[in-house]
Amino acid sequence: MEKSNTNPLHIAQNWFEQGRKLALVTVLSVWGSAPRPTGSHLICDDQGNFEGSVSGGCIEAEVIAQAAEVLATGQTRDLSFGISDETAWSAGLSCGGTIRLLIAPYDAAMHEMVTQIVQAQHDRRRVTSRTELVTGQITLIPAPDNAKITQLDETGFIQTYRPQPHIVVIGAVHIAQALAQMAQITGYGLSIIDPRSGFATAERFPSVQLHETWPEEFFKTNQPDNFTALVALSHIPHLDDPALTAALKSDCFYIGALGSRKTHAKRLERLTAAGFEATNLERIHAPIGLAISAQEPAEIAVAILAEIIQAYRQA
Repeated sequence: MEKSNTNPLHIAQNWFEQGRKLALVTVLSVWGSAPRPTGSHLICDDQGNFEGSVSGGCIEAEVIAQAAEVLATGQTRDLSFGISDETAWSAGLSCGGTIRLLIAPYDAAMHEMVTQIVQAQHDRRRVTSRTELVTGQITLIPAPDNAKITQLDETGFIQTYRPQPHIVVIGAVHIAQALAQMAQITGYGLSIIDPRSGFATAERFPSVQLHETWPEEFFKTNQPDNFTALVALSHIPHLDDPALTAALKSDCFYIGALGSRKTHAKRLERLTAAGFEATNLERIHAPIGLAISAQEPAEIAVAILAEIIQAYRQA
């Protein structure tokens, strides 16, 4: 799986290795309409360059100014920012809110921990960290029993990082072309599997992982994990069914298949004959995508990606 080039932690790695002086900003808690969830990051250097977001734009300028102070003093800051209704409206929000942030110097010790977090994500593993609120020091810890993504106590902030969700698409069709572009924008990895010559080409799918092979061959060395979404779009049973079989035998978080209810009924008959139980087959979203009356390929891609995002956030 490829690394994201928009993840602030990946960018922090690169910037630190370039010799830049950095501060890492983390959202500790939110109240009201704050548009970024807890655990969101922003990385900032001493020249005011930054990547990531902690408020969607409402308070970034003030945060960067505070980060400059942190870099000048070397002292971690635990700050709260209130967003007024008027400011919130100017940022496109419906009402105000409060954001609590931790701004900490990004030093060699932090870089070592961030490197381990990024490597775990690249290896498709969850990893949990604890950040001390007074010092900003990060350590890796066992995942908490309640499996919450973030958890704040009086002295520290616990955060579980998940790998980049990855969409495996069977069938290099028009819908897949639109879905590939949308997945990139939303930060989802995506692979296209299609053995048909002329379908999965770089011209049709620029900057996409392409595999001109049969699904059963692909899945011999690329087992779906619980951060994988399987999308069967070929509408050809001998392409889609082996992929659906691999997905149903895995714990991937989403399985979807293109086709009408009649087509899906026949698909279920084939998979039942292959030995799958009805409760397992219920995992397949078909007809695929949220019911938004989509008709054009790009519209169907929107419906599919929306359903994938819903499944991932509820997992």
